[in-house]
Amino acid sequence: MKGIFFDACATMLAKNLLPIAKVMSENEVNFSATFVSAQTGGNIDPRVESDSIKKINVSGYKYESVTTFNVSVIMNFLKTENPDFLFIGAYRIYDQLWVSICKSLGVKVFSQQHGFEVESVYYHPNVFYKKAGKVLRLTYAAYSLAKTIKRPFVILYFQYCRYILTGTSLANTLLDNTMTRPDVAFVYSQFYKKFWNKKYGFPMDSMQAITPTDFSLIKKILKKKQENTLCYITQTLVEDGRMSINKFYSLLESYKTIASHVDKFIVKLHPQANEDIYHEIFDTVKNVEYTREFPHSTYYLTHYSSLAYTASFISNNVILQELSGHPTPEIFRKASFPIFHNVTEIIDYIKRADVSKPNL
Repeated sequence: MKGIFFDACATMLAKNLLPIAKVMSENEVNFSATFVSAQTGGNIDPRVESDSIKKINVSGYKYESVTTFNVSVIMNFLKTENPDFLFIGAYRIYDQLWVSICKSLGVKVFSQQHGFEVESVYYHPNVFYKKAGKVLRLTYAAYSLAKTIKRPFVILYFQYCRYILTGTSLANTLLDNTMTRPDVAFVYSQFYKKFWNKKYGFPMDSMQAITPTDFSLIKKILKKKQENTLCYITQTLVEDGRMSINKFYSLLESYKTIASHVDKFIVKLHPQANEDIYHEIFDTVKNVEYTREFPHSTYYLTHYSSLAYTASFISNNVILQELSGHPTPEIFRKASFPIFHNVTEIIDYIKRADVSKPNL
């Protein structure tokens, strides 16, 4: 059996899809795989990316970079590789393109949910100018997809842009097509079965519920000694264009006050975080540390990171700060996380918080 695993960059391939390949290899004697990066990651740390490629190669798999969204090039690549299946790590316009080409070749397609998906994210208007190169690439991907599924490009592209800008559903649009959907989609719960059905038109019987992949970290984290620390779980707010750099700097400046109320303030970096942003603000603060591993902290602070749910199995004190222009998504409001709007509220909470561990 041979599989192709596809994602935006090597970092995400190694984090989310390599563990799946390892499980498959344990159950299939002649299993082989090629990991394909589209090189569309918003902000790639060269060191993390290089390490991720090494992890893939050391595991006995091949790594390839296929940056074009040209239908003929992708089709020829797939014919050469001759896979039994494609496994995608998210559901973006270029994932749908690869799905449609694989389906035209009779290749079975699987997908895995990428984090705790939300109805919509809110982009800063300037992002489309600052990332003009990426916008053009995605436009070409949409054009190639329209060509592959034989649908009018102008209408498809309008519906795609409306979805990106406003978060409208893709169900009952030209992108709601059997040729663009995986044969089997692995999602996180019954809630998400309904979410994917409503948002993207996935048939209910094509989805299977699985445990969120980040939950596999919990046992390992609990073995570490818990310290009186606050962990700020970062997101790619600036890197993805959801917040201006100046507004984000102001937010981080306010967090210096929080750092003064705990023994240690740990910045948990997103795989695609621009680490320099945090050093710019926090390098003068002695009790701030940076990590890409998940620490065992007393408090966790984030906005709407999927890791909030992982943290909730480790601490009773998972704090969400709602940012202006970024309303807390429904999936996080359904949980019992306290939601605050400013640093004063967060510090008051820390002062009176119950530091007992969750009853697992």
